[in-house]
Amino acid sequence: MERGRPKFDTRFRFLVVNAGISRFGLSSFNLIIIWVILFETKNALLAGLGDGIISLPLFFSFIIGALIDNTKNKRLIAILVSILRAVFLVLVLYGFYIQSLSIILISIYASGFVLGLTSDVINSVRATWTKEMLTQDQYKSGSALSSMATYIAEAAGYLLSGVILLLGFYRSFEILIAVFAVALLPLLFISTDFKPEERSALQSIKEGISFIRKQKEIVQLMIIVLVLNITFGMIGIIFISLVQLKFHLPSIYASIAFSMFIFGLIIGSGFGSKVKGKLGRISMVIFFITGVSLASIAFINSIFIIFIPAIIIGVLIGIANVLYNSSMLHLVNQEFMARISGAFSTFSVAATFSSGMLGGALIQLTSVSESFLIVGMFVIASVGLWPIFREIYSIVV
Repeated sequence: MERGRPKFDTRFRFLVVNAGISRFGLSSFNLIIIWVILFETKNALLAGLGDGIISLPLFFSFIIGALIDNTKNKRLIAILVSILRAVFLVLVLYGFYIQSLSIILISIYASGFVLGLTSDVINSVRATWTKEMLTQDQYKSGSALSSMATYIAEAAGYLLSGVILLLGFYRSFEILIAVFAVALLPLLFISTDFKPEERSALQSIKEGISFIRKQKEIVQLMIIVLVLNITFGMIGIIFISLVQLKFHLPSIYASIAFSMFIFGLIIGSGFGSKVKGKLGRISMVIFFITGVSLASIAFINSIFIIFIPAIIIGVLIGIANVLYNSSMLHLVNQEFMARISGAFSTFSVAATFSSGMLGGALIQLTSVSESFLIVGMFVIASVGLWPIFREIYSIVV
């Protein structure tokens, strides 16, 4: 690399900016709709459904990834869906304008579904672009940079969403529309050279399935990410319920709690590029400490002390995300990136749809404190997966 040249491709930097702004909007939207639904209905299960509806389209991510891998003009697709997500949020404003609870709920769920669907498309585009824009020796550092940027934006989204809510529910969604409109701008400055081979959508899907079946490491990594997403899909609704139903505090405290977790993710993402060793050994330590930290929240009666395990959990998951993302970049060829990224979403990230409702149901059946204990024990038990997954266990990162 020549002196004076940027470490990363300029296009990759624009991609990171786009991902950051989008993540800010999504995290703000996620917390705002949970708070609004819980405030209007006092029903944790309905709030959990609102949390999970964003992830519902991810069940179709593998098919979307196959279509994106087979699409030549990915930039145009990304721009069009970015416009769609900004415009569709207007439906939520209509729900508040006519002041009907049923319309408010329907419009929130509908807009959440569209945001999830458009995010799915853009994430598939980003996956294939990332493979093109990074060199092989930049996979870990590029993953770290991308993770840090999106987690910083996510932290800002969760933190500021509490402030945004103070402006009123209607104004909150007006601000979200503006954020998603701004997220479109970096995409206008990105162009790519990679052109996929001509193939039918069905053939693209079959090739993706065949690739996954031959790669045990990919299947095992999907299962690990599935466990993490089930866990942290439940944590979102449990944390918000902790603030609103147990401590009876205003929304800003929910924002702060999420921000502490994201602050830990930022630290962990920055540190993740420096972690070396066998993926299995590192992950077993991460899972165990994470489980213990989650379970400990059940016995804490101060919102401020809860911030400590929230940060610890964030640091550990931030490290894990960098290691898992860089491992995937090494294992997957560029022509399969959108399909494999979509497969991860379909079989792993889509678990957050059910886990949001599961978290709400868990609270209804037990209590907020007991829910943290149960989730923590689940994570500790999942440590036992790693010795079984020998192929991924022995990957050196």
